[in-house]
Amino acid sequence: MKKLLLSSFLALGIFANAQFVQNFDAGITIPAGWTVINGGDVNGFEFGTVPGGGSVTAAQSGSNVARIQYDAAAHDDYLVTPAITVQAGVNDRLSYYVASYSSSYTENYNVMLSTTTPTAAAFTTTLKATSKAPAAWTKVTLDLTPYVGQTVYVGFHAVDTDQWYLMFDSVVNDTTPTTVPSCTTATSPANGATDVNVRTTFTWADAAGASGYKLYLGTAPGATDVINGAVAASGVTLTNNPPLLANTTYYLKIVATNDIGDATGCTETSFTTGANPYAPYCGPFTSSAPTQIAPITSFTLNGVTNSSDVTATTVGSFATNQSFTSTAIEVKNNITTIPFSVTGIGVANNGWGAAVFIDWNEDGDFLDAGESYFNTTATILRTTTVTNGKATLSGNLAIPTGAILGQKRLRVKYNYTGATINSPLTTACTDLTNGQVEDYTINYKSFLAVSELNKADISVYPNPFKDILKISDVKGVKSITVNDMSGRAVKSLEPAAEINLSNLKEGLYIVNLKMEDGSVKTFKAIKK
Repeated sequence: MKKLLLSSFLALGIFANAQFVQNFDAGITIPAGWTVINGGDVNGFEFGTVPGGGSVTAAQSGSNVARIQYDAAAHDDYLVTPAITVQAGVNDRLSYYVASYSSSYTENYNVMLSTTTPTAAAFTTTLKATSKAPAAWTKVTLDLTPYVGQTVYVGFHAVDTDQWYLMFDSVVNDTTPTTVPSCTTATSPANGATDVNVRTTFTWADAAGASGYKLYLGTAPGATDVINGAVAASGVTLTNNPPLLANTTYYLKIVATNDIGDATGCTETSFTTGANPYAPYCGPFTSSAPTQIAPITSFTLNGVTNSSDVTATTVGSFATNQSFTSTAIEVKNNITTIPFSVTGIGVANNGWGAAVFIDWNEDGDFLDAGESYFNTTATILRTTTVTNGKATLSGNLAIPTGAILGQKRLRVKYNYTGATINSPLTTACTDLTNGQVEDYTINYKSFLAVSELNKADISVYPNPFKDILKISDVKGVKSITVNDMSGRAVKSLEPAAEINLSNLKEGLYIVNLKMEDGSVKTFKAIKK
């Protein structure tokens, strides 16, 4: 099994004995009790989602962050906590997460303390010296024990010039624990749940005294073959990537942890996934900024146009991926390239790119040579031209030499991109930020003159199939044999226009049609 890559989205609850927990998700205005100080440059601290296209693509907790954008003038801006009355063993430490938006433009900041008022002049004590914020969410913990019995303000101080974004999230005022936390269990998926989405989100209630959680997930009771102790912050929602297996029972345990140790005797729950409509291909996809999705409005391939999200006029919340595979777009083998164009919603003064992937050898992925188009810096398909809120990109898809006839899966990805191609466009399986994925079917057929039409044009469909595989013409077929990829015959059948393969497992198979003239026609077929 492939190892899961994990991304976490936090929804912090109230810690035991914490004076406050702030993840900036209540809105786009200054949280109650907090103060913003603008040092004179144009841009100051604001609150909202992480913009698309950077090295950091999502909030560390929930959906929003506190952020400050670059300015040609040097920042001298403060994001100031509410008043903290420091009590030993109650709230004598402060932790937060910090990140620079881009690895190319890391931001300088420091952390200052005032024992009097939340004003710039009062921040005379340095808690953390000026340093660069990494281009990844990083937790920092500050000791407030020297200020026990005092009321203080802590100021996050932006001091850089002409970089990009400096961001803060998940600010917690609490104390170092003295005992291990209590247990918690999953709230979603519920214990015993069925037909669970293969891109499910794991959620649970906060446990008293917890500063984080360890997740264990496996395909048998007590197993950890999927997730083995992945650490998440408190009150987390954690989304798995790539998808879980379809129609599979999983066993989940969430173990609360803190500086003292792990909770003990915690209960394991189970759930069963449903079908994956994209199998064996990767998907469904998620977006790190679902309210900022720029949808595809039309896709044209070989002169055939499919319009989707036709009512879209601006960037907004749309499905991250859509499937239009039920109808195959015909491509004849008398051409060497296939013309295409993609039109999507765009925002002026930004770059928009598209990449295309075709499973030419029908092995259930887009990883083979010649199956990727416009997905590298050297081949980037990108435009900054936005007309009436839309961007259009066009190109040609080269058909690999020796490509076999039959139905192929095509995937087109459209996404915001900088001057160089962004990660969502580099592979067929990377999640999106500000864009959309659409899947299509190509029927790659032989070009024959009318006088040449004959049994050579036999095809099998749909491909991939669920239970029933159809044969376009069984005249002249003597027998049918289905082999697995090891060469073992798993089915022998009499000629029929429809063959029932419902008892076969998901995977790739070879369908052999033995003709009455002694020849054998061979097709690859994927059961989903």
